[in-house]
Amino acid sequence: MVILGESALSEMDKIYARFADEFEKEYVSQGYDKNRSIEETLNIGWKLLSILPKSELKRIDDEFIEKYYAGR
Repeated sequence: MVILGESALSEMDKIYARFADEFEKEYVSQGYDKNRSIEETLNIGWKLLSILPKSELKRIDDEFIEKYYAGR
C-alpha cells in the first residue's frame, strides 16, 4: 500500500489492510501491562475477524462463525 498507494488497491485489499492495522493495534502492540482474560482476548479476535467478509473465513467452522461473527 505504501509503494503503490491506496488508489491501486482493490476493495478487498483495503479491507485486509484495515484488518492488519487493527490487528497490529489490538494484539501486537498491546503491551506487557495488559492483563486480559482469555475470553476478552477471544472477543477481540472475533471483533477483528468480523472486519473481514464471512466468505474470507474459510478455515473456521460455520458453527463458530454463526455464534461469534459480529458482521452477521
